Amino acid sequence: MKYLVLIGDGMADYPLAELGDRTPLDAASTPAMDEAARKGLVGQFCPIPEDLPPGSDIGNLSLFGYDPHQTFTGRAPLEAASMGIALDPDQIAFRCNLVTLRDGVMESFTSGHITSEEAAAIIPSLNAAVDGLPIRFHAGVSYRHLAILTGEALIADLARASCTPPHNITGQPYAPHLPQGPGAEWLAEIADRCRPALAAHPANAARAAAGKPAATAIWLWGQGCAPRMETYPKRFGLSGSVISAVDLVRGIGVCAGLRVIRVPGATGYLDTNYAGKVAAALDSLEDADFVFVHVEAPDETAHEGRIDLKIQAIEDFDGKVVAPCLDYALARRDARLLVAPDHITAIATKTHAGGPVPFVMCGAGVMPGAATRYSEEQARHMKTYLGEGHRLTPAFLRLETITPEALAACAG
Repeated sequence: MKYLVLIGDGMADYPLAELGDRTPLDAASTPAMDEAARKGLVGQFCPIPEDLPPGSDIGNLSLFGYDPHQTFTGRAPLEAASMGIALDPDQIAFRCNLVTLRDGVMESFTSGHITSEEAAAIIPSLNAAVDGLPIRFHAGVSYRHLAILTGEALIADLARASCTPPHNITGQPYAPHLPQGPGAEWLAEIADRCRPALAAHPANAARAAAGKPAATAIWLWGQGCAPRMETYPKRFGLSGSVISAVDLVRGIGVCAGLRVIRVPGATGYLDTNYAGKVAAALDSLEDADFVFVHVEAPDETAHEGRIDLKIQAIEDFDGKVVAPCLDYALARRDARLLVAPDHITAIATKTHAGGPVPFVMCGAGVMPGAATRYSEEQARHMKTYLGEGHRLTPAFLRLETITPEALAACAG
């Protein structure tokens, strides 16, 4: 059997008055996902447990089939795994965003989607700025980077520090959201040391001259120590691959024992290389069983509060990713397709949210339901619901025949 899991990150949302009380997913033109709904099974699941913060780390762990309560130690350690950084027992990883702070406000948690090349030039200057401190920065993709801190006594405090994800406070005063609790003063010192280096860097001067947001500060968050996860070959007897522009998702793939495929031009935004990602996914299934394709653009555009761009991102995902993958799955007798978001990213608040989100699956052994299209509203009417979202993908992979009743039996 061949299994394709396609993730539109943050694709789910709430009804908006501007869209006639429809969600962006409902308002978008999504013929491929609608065809999957008619030929397959639509329902709801909760990728974010009620007692955990809503985010792509928790949501994607659930979508890979891992219980976040048992496997989640923090976002940054997963990103470290993607970057080939093995954390020692006395080390803790932090996600490090390059952000634009202006007039006391978080103007941009992406520094205007700074390029990976610009960021790679900046990171060495940050390491020079913190010389002598037990910390090292590692360059990632665009605005997404990593900081590794070493010291057994130090990490005991830092693991308990309260750090706010910067994408949750776009357009808001940032001072109330600076790190709090144990280790907060130490994190503040690191940030203070980095500010002059950022202000003086030629890459930022060039961005400012071009009218683009400069990276004025670092923002540390998502900390944790190394996780332990059972691999896909051991747990499911499957080989497979992960395709994403985001180190977080790649890192989960590494921990899951899957091959990470890096596609040139995969940016994590609207300009990503959709065709390259699909080609790599389908090619990977020639000699593997499973592929997980993650598209970040719906989430990024929702954080910007842009209804038009979120709809564009959803339509691009449908036409450029789901459509060719659906054609592949339906042309075979031994393939299944699952499409889902990892959480809600609400346009109204520009932040993540928990709660039920819709899924659709079709293909070999999936019994069609009564849905006519793929949307939050249709999913609610189908009454197929998995409250523990991490059970969805294992059911998709293990059940010989998938019906609402079979999924309900997996929910308990």
